[in-house]
Amino acid sequence: MKGFTKVLTGAVLGGAVLTTGCHSLGGLAGLAMCEGSCAGDPCWPDRYANEARAATVANFQPQVENGQILDQTVWNTHFEYGTDRLNGAGMDKLDQLARRRPHPDTRLFLQTARDIAYDPEKPGDYAAKRNDLDTKRVAAVQRYLAATLTGRPATFEIQVHDPAYPGIEGAGPRVIVPTPQTRATGAGPAVVVPAAVPVAPPPPGPGGAASGSTIRP
Repeated sequence: MKGFTKVLTGAVLGGAVLTTGCHSLGGLAGLAMCEGSCAGDPCWPDRYANEARAATVANFQPQVENGQILDQTVWNTHFEYGTDRLNGAGMDKLDQLARRRPHPDTRLFLQTARDIAYDPEKPGDYAAKRNDLDTKRVAAVQRYLAATLTGRPATFEIQVHDPAYPGIEGAGPRVIVPTPQTRATGAGPAVVVPAAVPVAPPPPGPGGAASGSTIRP
């Protein structure tokens, strides 16, 4: 009978431990009674929340890096068409990059020349012209940065690449991007002006029928 009572008492105590958990017993006594089976993770849930957060943020890292590269890019439109002469937009862009705080990012990118004429009879000349203009534009950017950073010099690394224009293709008119036709002829960048939108004439009023009109967006 005494043996049965001891077994019953042990079962009751074991059930109480499983029901209340190890932490309710506190300290070493709880760990000793649980014998390590229900000690748990003292860093829960912070440890797993941090791992989940890191896995989620990692998916955005390539987008952040691509955006940084595009923001650090000097485009064809920052030069006078087909030359290595910086225009006003190009100088403003370089001033913006040079004034970054706490210090400028010295890794710059240059879009390869896409604003030169292409002769299908001499494709090799097209490649040579692009390489030559790219080299001249890199030098022009370096010269301007040295001038605008007078008194606080910095060494910039300029890499030539061939990115696509940011944005959704076809979402808006290409205002300053040369079309393949103008690129082949060597003409300047095409300016796209939206066509007039016809408007239905209003219903005739007391003064007679009104003529139709057009509006421009």
